[in-house]
Amino acid sequence: MKTLYVSDVDGTLYRAGVDHLRPQTAELFSRLLKEGVALTVASGRNLYGVWELAHGCGITLPVIAYNGAAIYDFASGRTLKTFPIPADSAARLCEVFDRVGAPFKACTFVPQEGRCRTIRVNGYQTTMGLDGPVNPQTGLLLDEPVTAAHSREILCGEVLFVGTHGPRSQMQPLYEAAKDLAGVEAVLHCSPYHPDRWFVDIGSDKAGKGTAALFLKEQLGAQELVTFGDNHNDLPMLRMADRSYTVPEAPDEVRASVTGVLDDDPDCVLKFILEEVQR
Repeated sequence: MKTLYVSDVDGTLYRAGVDHLRPQTAELFSRLLKEGVALTVASGRNLYGVWELAHGCGITLPVIAYNGAAIYDFASGRTLKTFPIPADSAARLCEVFDRVGAPFKACTFVPQEGRCRTIRVNGYQTTMGLDGPVNPQTGLLLDEPVTAAHSREILCGEVLFVGTHGPRSQMQPLYEAAKDLAGVEAVLHCSPYHPDRWFVDIGSDKAGKGTAALFLKEQLGAQELVTFGDNHNDLPMLRMADRSYTVPEAPDEVRASVTGVLDDDPDCVLKFILEEVQR
């Protein structure tokens, strides 16, 4: 039986406040891939953030980015699937954020260019690199430009993601304003690295890590989907899998939604998979 393993990144593969790829993690990940394990990642990160992990570990399967709004194949330089927010709701989201002057960012996929554009609005700050790697085949999607612009620029293509972060007192009203819009899925969750920083992640209700993971399962002809996550934005992926697992520090709602809780180890996900495939 072919099993597809899909893991969240931040708080799951990257644990204990570490927000980058540890050498030990890269070694374990590479070992599993060399043994033929079907293993990839699903992240709220953009493609720059996922590329670092994929490149460092040698991931060859497609990856899931933007909380499931885009499935991208680094090997071929192709976007396999996008799940955009309906245009009317995307415009309404921009109005909501602009009305209160909230800094936010959005990712827009431009089909004519075959790439995404990340747009920062109302002074949103990011540490995202502005000169990331360019795909050698296409020269397109990985040279994902990051620009500061007016919110109308967001609507020039398929809006995949709208989001911001800050104290919960500021994020809660934005979440409430977004969650009931047609065709929208909004998630409010806390950073695994900064307990006073909350995120509002907004995408299509047809997207989500769960939908994307099931798409990959079908594309790859796998008979079983096993997923790993730690936070509320992972719940669709955890609940839609054949089996799912979380880390010990996960919130109660997440722990109640999974098959099991992993050991308290920095590389608990990869060690669990290794033990499973060796049995």
